[in-house]
Amino acid sequence: MLPEQQEFELTIVDVSRSGPGVARDPDGRVVFVPGTAPGDRVRVRVSKVEKRFVEAELLEVIAPSLERVAPRCRVFGKCGGCQWQHLDYSLQWRTKVSGALHALSRVGIRADGLPRDEFPASDPWSYRNRIQLRGGSFGVGFYSRGSHQVVPIDRCEIAREELNAALPSNRDEAIRRDASSKLELEVSESGEVSATWNSGHAAQGFRQIHDAQNALLQGWIAEKVNPGRVLLDLYGGSGNLSLGLSCRFDRVHSVDIGAGRLLGRLGGDVLPANVKFHSSDVGKWASRNRSIESSAGGACIIDPPREGCGEALPAICGLLDESSITQLFAVGCDPDSWARDVSRLVSKGWRLECLAFFDFFPQTIHFESVACLVRV
Repeated sequence: MLPEQQEFELTIVDVSRSGPGVARDPDGRVVFVPGTAPGDRVRVRVSKVEKRFVEAELLEVIAPSLERVAPRCRVFGKCGGCQWQHLDYSLQWRTKVSGALHALSRVGIRADGLPRDEFPASDPWSYRNRIQLRGGSFGVGFYSRGSHQVVPIDRCEIAREELNAALPSNRDEAIRRDASSKLELEVSESGEVSATWNSGHAAQGFRQIHDAQNALLQGWIAEKVNPGRVLLDLYGGSGNLSLGLSCRFDRVHSVDIGAGRLLGRLGGDVLPANVKFHSSDVGKWASRNRSIESSAGGACIIDPPREGCGEALPAICGLLDESSITQLFAVGCDPDSWARDVSRLVSKGWRLECLAFFDFFPQTIHFESVACLVRV
């Protein structure tokens, strides 16, 4: 068995959907090495030994793979944001899609023959409309991976250029404050940049960080959804996926724990009359409102946070069982939690009809998966 801190050479044979490259140690165990590409011949140092796998630190790329590319960012590998700038984008996308399909297979769902739409990013750079930074006497920067040590930056290669243009003035402001601070920069749809200091996450209201991919997701659901009496939008945020569909339904109920704050950003006067926002925990709301809609015809969108529906899913299924809902869209940004939710829905009598994948986060391991299900 390899001891920690031992150094040795190996060849990377694959890349895992969690980010690191994959190889085998002399004993045949899986070795995960961040920052590597399939085909790399590398020298590594063992950092963690488990019964079934080993984690190792990359020391040197002895012979680079043809799938390795030069990272654009000068702090790549130090900053905690991007994991895959060293990989060709086509490989990034293939790994994401195969990872989602593998997550489904692990929970007993074979998706090989299902209709599937794929939406890789047309440009995998300069897409983020919002970034969160830390400020201080050093200027501004991002946390390094797995720590609160800040890596100073002068630009972010995946941020919109409007945000990069705003960095110098905000760097000066951070230095003037001369204290640890949090900065959120956001560019609006009209191109205006706003800065928020020392407030919570998404202080100006949650918004998907990739506008072009978000439009594709909205369009895909709009194309697939069947009009009806009611649309339920669970974990609906500011109505990102439901407001554009309100003209196709008699009533829209959007439920989110932060709906009250989000409505302040939208402005109540711009909401369609048939849309109602409910500021509530989704599971509790579903338990209290099982009979909210009993007329025939309807659809539901479920777009939970990264950890999935979790304990709220039984209440959601109970609501769906007593409702008119016949079509369901399950959206997720983590393939494992998304696959678990889809599997539980299938076990409750829903049939998986088709899938779609959207790359909201190029250069990282994250992306959006969508399953369309119908009531059996």
